[in-house]
Amino acid sequence: MFMIFLLFWAAGIYLLYRSRKEEEELLVLKLIGYYLLGTFTFSFNGIVLPVGFVISLYLKPGQNRSVKRGSAIFGLVIMVLGLFY
Repeated sequence: MFMIFLLFWAAGIYLLYRSRKEEEELLVLKLIGYYLLGTFTFSFNGIVLPVGFVISLYLKPGQNRSVKRGSAIFGLVIMVLGLFY
């Protein structure tokens, strides 16, 4: 199961990287960072709050804004799937 998740994750990051609008230095690492930010949560009395995704909404990247936002959304989706699985 872990290998399937790892392949799904790598394919998601790769597809986001391929959909970039302009060249940017170290974009893959930035996409991984936005993904991790999207998966960051805070539990409060049993309620899971997607704090990292909310933080990513306030970040204003200069280049490839839609790709980075997509990476944060991808992280949020994986986080939600992790809650139910």
